[in-house]
Amino acid sequence: MELSAREALITLNLIPGLGSVRIRSLLEHFGSADLVLAAPKSLLSQVPRLGEKLATAIADWRHCTHVHAELECAQRGGVRITTLLDAEYPDALRRMADPPVVLYSIGEWFPSDAERSVAVVGTRLASPYGLNCARSMSRDLADAGCCIISGLARGIDTAAHWGALDAGGRTIAVLGGGLSCMFPPENATLATRIADGHGAVISEFPMNTRPSRNTFPQRNRIVASWGCATLVVEAAGRSGALLTASLAGDLGKSVFAVPGPVTTSSSLGCHRLIRDGAILCTSAADIIGDMGWDQKQLSLFPVHLPTEQTDPVISAIAAGHRTLDALCSALGMTAAELTPQLMRLQIERRIVPAPGGSFEVCASGTDFST
Repeated sequence: MELSAREALITLNLIPGLGSVRIRSLLEHFGSADLVLAAPKSLLSQVPRLGEKLATAIADWRHCTHVHAELECAQRGGVRITTLLDAEYPDALRRMADPPVVLYSIGEWFPSDAERSVAVVGTRLASPYGLNCARSMSRDLADAGCCIISGLARGIDTAAHWGALDAGGRTIAVLGGGLSCMFPPENATLATRIADGHGAVISEFPMNTRPSRNTFPQRNRIVASWGCATLVVEAAGRSGALLTASLAGDLGKSVFAVPGPVTTSSSLGCHRLIRDGAILCTSAADIIGDMGWDQKQLSLFPVHLPTEQTDPVISAIAAGHRTLDALCSALGMTAAELTPQLMRLQIERRIVPAPGGSFEVCASGTDFST
């Protein structure tokens, strides 16, 4: 079965238990998704932390995955599939340590969504106080031009998305399951409203993946990465919202928390965050002022990629050393040393595989997703 570069990457994403971290490791080890799928089990087993079970699944991908059925399912649902190698992949996620290799989406995201974005998270068992805070603050943030990022879950997430819609603003919902398994089901109408000109509904999981205890934490890292700041409205002492806040803090992003009544357990998480250094927040104005968004912002996330002139691999390819063997000879590197760099340059959209096992330098902004 001949697969395109995109289909090979989507196929890897279909293998249960593989995940973005291991897929990235495999891509760096072998150089491309199609070479991973062509590798025998004996070579796959040599990849660190892969394990015998996953090596067997990858080697047997023809029998355990059905990429063309997946593509047809997405097409029937009006779902766009974007891979890490596509030009339109969101820059805010590309800079993650473990970016999702495939994104399924309805609706549309824009680069500007990441310039003033706030991840609004909290408990599913929200009180009227928490729901009112989440909806009103999200509405005010959206009215000020901020994009609201959340997870479409019950409670605070739902209130945050509706708040953005109240203002006619932008919002992105990141699901903890596949787009064919909308959860919670009562938010299907909300998802449709978001996708209808107000943002996008996103998932990194294959179409028919049911949400689970494992998928929700994976979803949280995307929410934290897409937001410039994270606002926790209401959270108990143990909460997925606190995980999102922790991830945002680890990324060096501002974390805001709304205080609540000291007599309720749903305030414990926010109060703990404030005690540990999160910024106390009582209104959207607190976030806008602290982030400096009342001033003109050119870009909150400037990308500093090396230029072609300073990258020896790019220079060598441009000089005519286009195959792996020729590049190894020209640069004095082994294939094991060079392959991760070639994969990085492909992810950064600076080179593209060409026929005959060679590489070509891409013009700036070239899309080689087909």
